[in-house]
Amino acid sequence: MSGEDWLVHDHRRYDEALARAQEAAEDGAWGEALLLFTDLLEALSLHMRLEDEVVYPALERETGDPEGELAELREEHRQLAHLMEGALTVARERDIDHLLDALVPLRRTLREHARYEEEVLARLGGEALTRNREAVLAALARLEGEARDAG
Repeated sequence: MSGEDWLVHDHRRYDEALARAQEAAEDGAWGEALLLFTDLLEALSLHMRLEDEVVYPALERETGDPEGELAELREEHRQLAHLMEGALTVARERDIDHLLDALVPLRRTLREHARYEEEVLARLGGEALTRNREAVLAALARLEGEARDAG
């Protein structure tokens, strides 16, 4: 959260976490796979909440979302949550073939969302959010603290 790229998220870590969960399932380590899928769902949920409740509203105050891109990103968050919850449900069934099928749209949507979100934040977010950087960082820290306390 320092320097010029203070809003860039490490989306690769979600891909890597998904790959680890898939590997565990493929190895038949279903307990580990379920734990990894649950951890990933919680991390993604917090990530999306931070954006939906702090980052996107701050951008909307500055830019007004003239092209509806932030609304589109929020919708993608809903789709990702649905796909992730579906993958977790399938993992609980311990059916590797069904799980692998469920992971295809999740992985694709996750990558496409990350690419689009990074492009939108770079274009809209740089100057608009940097003007309010301290307030945005404080709000992000507050939500992260609440999540830690609740979890």
